[in-house]
Amino acid sequence: MGRCGGTMKKVRIPFDIMTLPVSLQPYIQTAVVYDSSSSEQARTLYIEGANQSMFLKITKRDELMREGLMSDYLHGKGLAPKVLAYEQHGENDYLLTVALQGEDGVSGGHLKDPKRLASVFGESLCYLHSVSATDCPFPNRTAELVQEYQEGIMNKMEDVKGFPGGREQALLCLEKLQGTADHDVLLHGDYCLPNLIMRDFQLEGFIDLGNGGIGDLHYDLYWGIWTLRYNLGSDDYQDIFLDHYGRNDFDPERLALWTALTDRI
Repeated sequence: MGRCGGTMKKVRIPFDIMTLPVSLQPYIQTAVVYDSSSSEQARTLYIEGANQSMFLKITKRDELMREGLMSDYLHGKGLAPKVLAYEQHGENDYLLTVALQGEDGVSGGHLKDPKRLASVFGESLCYLHSVSATDCPFPNRTAELVQEYQEGIMNKMEDVKGFPGGREQALLCLEKLQGTADHDVLLHGDYCLPNLIMRDFQLEGFIDLGNGGIGDLHYDLYWGIWTLRYNLGSDDYQDIFLDHYGRNDFDPERLALWTALTDRI
């Protein structure tokens, strides 16, 4: 649900389970509930149940179906939390998942060892991109992104900054990103440090997978570089990240194209 940048907070709150769909109420009946929201687009509740901990994400209707499908798909590959329920009720979507053991990339002391963090972050993305994705429920992520970018460019009232040829040049650059499957992998789609769960720097899994699918690996690399800069406040760890992803496994020119376009749209 968008780019996230902060440590996940947990604030204990009173919660009326009668506001939830009936099918979800038994999971929360005797649980302690915390608000752990980090985005304006979604309310996220951390639920401390008697037998297991869970997360319940609540958004506007139709915003969590994709995340539920991708989470379920990657759970089948041992890389995401188990989906307990996805429900639509009234104007809202509800996604209930088991909480993975561990802490995200900006919690649990991970930021105190930025070099190790950048290394594991690169290796984890390389591993995700190596996973077979022939049966992925969203096989056309690059085409979807290109369409989103085209609409973003066409809707800009002013020239696109960073492109001397303006809108026309930006659209030509976008064309270069279409029409090839050479770089297609299983994408996370929002590869930021808060969406990687680890235990003592060991990968446990990925969360917030609603933008995932089969697509151009350089899109994940872009967001990996972005989050290291944002969360560590420095560009010093970009090279470590790319080294541990694998310098021979990406095209610097293509990464530069994704960077130029994503930075400005």
